[in-house]
Amino acid sequence: MLAPEILVAVEKRLRRDHRGRRTVYRREWSIAAGATRVDIAAINGKMTGCEIKSSRDNFSRLASQVESYSAVLDTAVAVIEGDKAVERVKMLIPDWWGIWQAIGSSKGPRIIIVRPTTGNPSPDPLAIAQLVRRDEAYSILRRQDLHSGLRTATRWKLWNTMASELPLKILQTEVRNTIKARQEW
Repeated sequence: MLAPEILVAVEKRLRRDHRGRRTVYRREWSIAAGATRVDIAAINGKMTGCEIKSSRDNFSRLASQVESYSAVLDTAVAVIEGDKAVERVKMLIPDWWGIWQAIGSSKGPRIIIVRPTTGNPSPDPLAIAQLVRRDEAYSILRRQDLHSGLRTATRWKLWNTMASELPLKILQTEVRNTIKARQEW
């Protein structure tokens, strides 16, 4: 199987899992200030991201991807092809990450849940703030009445203010809602 085939199957699975909720789906979603990309994400009341590894991929970047994903996502999934690779990935990702296995069939890849996801125990507020653009960050701070003196501030100053002044749950909600409201990507 090729990674693009697996991606289509994973997106179908996410759409089925999130059916009935206003959800935005993004392929190749840039996170960590552009340092890495989530293969596919579902953003609604939570941010779920999937990292896909076909049998042709290696795991050399997985440690940095895990770090970046774990900073911002509420739930994360490693989607792996091959039994040996599934066993290997169990040692490389945190316990709260889910593991899905892509298995080939005559109708295309099937997705099997090997390990369900649980919630991220330690998201990083600054990394979450960095998911929004400068103008979006200022709008969030304005809605929260924390914008005084920040009209011309840099995006980094706005992100730092968001991360330090907003309670985590409010920050997460504001960022999710802002991302979902984007007209263009």
